[in-house]
Amino acid sequence: MFTPKVKFKIIPLVSDVKLIHSFLFRNKYDWSKRIIKKYPAFKKIYSLGTEKEQLNFLKSYINSFREKNKKTINKNKIRYRKKWRRIEKDYFKILAEILEINWPKNRKTIIALISINPICPRFLNSWGFSLFYNCTDIDKAIEVIMHECCHFLYFEKWKKMYPKMNAKKFESPHIEWHLSEITAPIILNDKKVQKYLRQKASFYKKHSAVKIKNKTAPRFFTDIYNRNINKENGFELFLKEAYKEIKKTKKLFLSL
Repeated sequence: MFTPKVKFKIIPLVSDVKLIHSFLFRNKYDWSKRIIKKYPAFKKIYSLGTEKEQLNFLKSYINSFREKNKKTINKNKIRYRKKWRRIEKDYFKILAEILEINWPKNRKTIIALISINPICPRFLNSWGFSLFYNCTDIDKAIEVIMHECCHFLYFEKWKKMYPKMNAKKFESPHIEWHLSEITAPIILNDKKVQKYLRQKASFYKKHSAVKIKNKTAPRFFTDIYNRNINKENGFELFLKEAYKEIKKTKKLFLSL
């Protein structure tokens, strides 16, 4: 079976600046708070009058930070890559089996962009994602890689099942995005994957606070997954039922 390779690269400075700027002004899911907690000096950005001033401040700070921490950034890039290579092919094969779809042969590479940003967004168009440079627990870094890579094949499956859907719905705040973020850790907690992850995958705290029929959202959708996954076309059955249920309760998610 064909599987892609994850390539680890240092994110370009300009991309790091733009991403961090974006998250500093997005308060949902405590994204800005997480960044400020990691870099208290970034609070200054809110006192700057123009976006140009804000970007220049971030560029100067991030460039200096990256220079000071260059050895750690490069060391961890190698550390992540070494650990990931041990499981990459096996994980990608299992993911294809679970999602019941082959990896597209025109996507040979997934780019892991090593960043000082503690938020790790994924980019569906380019098949890339941001990865924090200094995860003290390397298993957490592996979880992030597995989670983000899962999204790329998940949405290939989604496009086959719902070919007319506008790709804008794959992003926040749409319920299709919410379902993808709930489904990724459900898959990572599948026993077939757990032997490679070896720790329980985490859900967004706000998703865990949502209650559906007296269950947390992660528990509710995990039960749907477990009920269907071992059947013929099990993942399709899960996705159809899960999508139906999240549409019924979309107000709970769109209000997060």
